[in-house]
Amino acid sequence: MIVGFSLGIAEDRIYFPRDTEFLPEYWREEPISTAIVPVPDASKEVVTQILTRAFSKYPPEILQQNLSKVAVVESLKFYGVAYGGTYVIASQQIILVYRPTFTTQGFEQRFHHEFSSILLQKNKPEFDVRHWSAANSPGTAYRVDGIIEEPAQQQAESTKVLAEAQKKTGGSGAELLNLDPDLMKLGYLTPYNQVSVEQDVNEVAAHLFTNPEIWDFCRRYPRIDQKVHVLIDFYQKIDPEMDRIFFRKLTLNPTASPEP
Repeated sequence: MIVGFSLGIAEDRIYFPRDTEFLPEYWREEPISTAIVPVPDASKEVVTQILTRAFSKYPPEILQQNLSKVAVVESLKFYGVAYGGTYVIASQQIILVYRPTFTTQGFEQRFHHEFSSILLQKNKPEFDVRHWSAANSPGTAYRVDGIIEEPAQQQAESTKVLAEAQKKTGGSGAELLNLDPDLMKLGYLTPYNQVSVEQDVNEVAAHLFTNPEIWDFCRRYPRIDQKVHVLIDFYQKIDPEMDRIFFRKLTLNPTASPEP
């Protein structure tokens, strides 16, 4: 069952900035030098519809306590490197990139990716990092230590990873989020999952909320199953309703409509 979340409440949380004034001041200064391109009016309705559905997958109290706003832009750059999204923990705000070429699932995944970081930051003691990390194949390691990356670390390392991919392919670096069966044997869904525990959690969350194939991945790859188990346990500690059955219903009934 999908938890109810009204369109009106969703619209109150979604906005479309025209410049960078909504961001922390130091993000607008060198060397970060954040740059955005606003979303055209023609895209705003579909963005609102997708995010309303994404919001509806959480118990309302979780959103009320942990999410203030979602800003949506057509392009977002830090240090001259394109990003798909980020978050501001101090204001509990998420910034997402949307373009008409994005799939509905792909854009929704960006929201769950970023929101899982806010929940992780605010509830870190509830996350079982020992069992999460034990799911990784011996001999593999994250590029950044710790559970939550410090802001400077996160920007520097994420930017470095994205810059490397963008330089190599000439594209956006989206291939970093491609599902990789060989990596799943080692405990990682995508190349980007290997950046840090936080990014690993982000991408497992993105698929846990949207992708029915996650259950097949759990069946075929025990290391992925262990991480899904740890992540569901984390969400359930935040809200008891969010158990394994809750998540299976979300993904195995993808055409279900939010309750009024």
